[in-house]
Amino acid sequence: MPGWDKLRIEDADIFPSASRIPPELKNSGARVNKFEQKEPGKVLQNLKHYVFPANPLDGRVASRLKRGAIHYAQVNSWWPIPTVQRWIRNHRFQFRHGTNGHTTRVEVSGADLTHLWVADEVLIERVYQLERVPFTPDLILDLGANIGLFTLLAAKQWPGAHLVCVEPHPTTFSFLCDNLALNGVSATKLQCAIDSEAGVKFLEKEGAVYQALSARKTATPVTTLALDSLLPSSSALKLVIKMDIEGSEIEVLNSLHSRLPHDCFVFLELHHGDESLRWINEWCALNRFAFNEVRRRDEAIDGYLVRGSAGKEPTANAKPADV
Repeated sequence: MPGWDKLRIEDADIFPSASRIPPELKNSGARVNKFEQKEPGKVLQNLKHYVFPANPLDGRVASRLKRGAIHYAQVNSWWPIPTVQRWIRNHRFQFRHGTNGHTTRVEVSGADLTHLWVADEVLIERVYQLERVPFTPDLILDLGANIGLFTLLAAKQWPGAHLVCVEPHPTTFSFLCDNLALNGVSATKLQCAIDSEAGVKFLEKEGAVYQALSARKTATPVTTLALDSLLPSSSALKLVIKMDIEGSEIEVLNSLHSRLPHDCFVFLELHHGDESLRWINEWCALNRFAFNEVRRRDEAIDGYLVRGSAGKEPTANAKPADV
């Protein structure tokens, strides 16, 4: 298979060292999301907001300072000290979320502000409400696993389930491995992307989020797999899927040939607003699912798919019209 040698698999007992710095972060000129403030007063006002958030990921003073430092490293102004900013961008910072006995340890990059955004979304805003799943799953597929936070929550909620994480970006994948290791979570980890078919594509945009697939050649090639290759062969297996694959969900679900198990629950993020909402409702009608919207941010819609009681038995390759 073309590009199959680029697929990286990390088994549950093999983890990279937490002290290893990814190649992308060794470059002092690495691209990062930057603020556009030009006055120190405005910069300090923003840092104060992030060091003292309304719902802190980690309330300790040292952790608040870490959070402020990460934001300081992204500032584009005349007064930050470049040497200090480079040092911050080249380091990994650890946070803790929760109380004793229920603590989740999170490692994020000093060069990628979106890691903190993801942590806030998953751990504080709780966009994935696992208590909605009406069964105890045997298998959990985290598609677009990012730095591994959904998998950490799922491992605590269902300790007996087998976990599979899929994340294409090489730097983000290293944080995924480290975060699972920090929390003692065993999982099968695949450095690849989920697409309509197996092959090789390229990642566009930068950071821990907004990593869309494209056929246009860029600096980051990635092996792709079809969702069918990860689905259980037994229809009796209980399955939970988290799918946040930056716009590829339409092609992936439309190209699905295997039948999803009867006990199947899908956390899904749509990326094309009302168009993708119409599409998913058509797909649900054909496949005996119902889509429940949880949150909307501009064109992005978070929700979940659960089996519906109405509708006919789906055919193997039933699909609605493309968006």
